[in-house]
Amino acid sequence: MSLISVKKSPITPLLTKSFSRRAVIMLLSVATLLLTGCGDEPNPPAKQVVEEQPSRFSKDKMAYRHKYHPEWPKEVRNEVYGDKETFSTPRILFKADIEWTGQTTLFSARMDLSDRRRIIPETAFNDKWMVGLHKPERSPDNRYIALSMDTTEHGFTRELWDTKTQQFIFMSKGYGYAHFNWTKDSENVIFYASGKHYNYHVPTKTLTERPIIYSNGLYLLPDGKTFLAHKKNEYWLHDFNGDVIEKVDLGFNNHLSMRSFKVSPFGDYIYFVSEGLGYPKNYWINLSDPSKRIIKPDKAGTFFFSDKKNKVLTRRFKDSTDLMGNGQTYLDYFFYEFDLNTQQTREIPIKESNIWGLMRVYIYGVFNIKDEQ
Repeated sequence: MSLISVKKSPITPLLTKSFSRRAVIMLLSVATLLLTGCGDEPNPPAKQVVEEQPSRFSKDKMAYRHKYHPEWPKEVRNEVYGDKETFSTPRILFKADIEWTGQTTLFSARMDLSDRRRIIPETAFNDKWMVGLHKPERSPDNRYIALSMDTTEHGFTRELWDTKTQQFIFMSKGYGYAHFNWTKDSENVIFYASGKHYNYHVPTKTLTERPIIYSNGLYLLPDGKTFLAHKKNEYWLHDFNGDVIEKVDLGFNNHLSMRSFKVSPFGDYIYFVSEGLGYPKNYWINLSDPSKRIIKPDKAGTFFFSDKKNKVLTRRFKDSTDLMGNGQTYLDYFFYEFDLNTQQTREIPIKESNIWGLMRVYIYGVFNIKDEQ
């Protein structure tokens, strides 16, 4: 079973066009030889001016974006392991597919979605596909990414992508949501597979079974010692070995469940969208005092936590103030930032919108957060 849709290749018409051009050039060359005669040396050909051919993207209907931002690259940039400039700031992890390949893969970008870089090349997905609904988790040292995969050979698997060696590392078979967690030293990745709980030790490539913590989602908090387990309408805290520390009842009745559940990278809030009690709402609950909660109507998608403490973001769009050459507006994308302390909001323009045909961008979250800000 594949979650990836593959579009019809655009190569065939381009080959036909290229062949026709070559055929004309060859006929002209033969005619020139016949006219100059066999015994005479032909005049040197005039210097040819080669017109730069537009990239595949520049023919796309969204190519007007490059007219306004000529500095944006038309060739896809790749993320390079250990590059100091790339990892000098927090980055957003997201999935998308490059329009002319149709293959979903992972990208990273700065907090305004500029400097977009492909993490896994499409050619690496040979008889395997990323299960996009399972959130990938990057190791704290940024080298490895834990992923759920759907493979021809093993069925559903848990694997690591090594950004240094550019290879997949097989950890285990397994179905169901993985809910990956990394230890601070980037040596252990903890996950679910087929109803069991595992620890994979990266340096020794050793897989061991752990005491299971039942949950709808498991999150290792920043102290590296405490797990937060998402239940239907409450959460439990467990120590690292799985023993229960505390059960927190949020006071909801059994008709409510928590969708799109997330934990702040600073370990101070949980976020979810209510489901089952009237119109959905966004909830943020302070973990230091669960009675403190912020509620906001769910009008335009879900939020994710920013690299800034107490701030959350969601992606929105509006009609542009600039016009295209045909006088029509285009969609201008921005991040809507909400401050959990002050309740103030602001718009952050998103850069490099629609380059490489990345129309559908699904954001997983933020990584490479160096300091609390």
